[in-house]
Amino acid sequence: MKHTRILVVEDEFMIASQLKTNLIKGGHIVCGIASRGEDAIDMARKEVPDAILMDIRIRGSQDGMAAAKVIRTFLDVPIIFTSGYADHEMRDQALALQPSAYLLKPISIAQIEELLEGDFAAK
Repeated sequence: MKHTRILVVEDEFMIASQLKTNLIKGGHIVCGIASRGEDAIDMARKEVPDAILMDIRIRGSQDGMAAAKVIRTFLDVPIIFTSGYADHEMRDQALALQPSAYLLKPISIAQIEELLEGDFAAK
């Protein structure tokens, strides 16, 4: 699906920039980049994205899972968790939140495209 509005939640500047560039090249709109859980919640409320790429370990008092829980209370959109850690306990906690996917970094734009196509084709 083209022109999907995506909120990128990533606290590493280079990764966030690369994701933004690749998503825009793929025809999507990056409606915001947040590096803290609190900012992600605020941006999700203001921007109302179609999907969220959510790093699990981010800055701030709320990690990606905590931010996703709050966002889910007011917005029903696909959330794709990303993580640089293969920690099974963290993965199980994230999967309990029923994300669209849980991807280990480095992630490819092809993985994201496939997931977005699947999420929006089902709706």
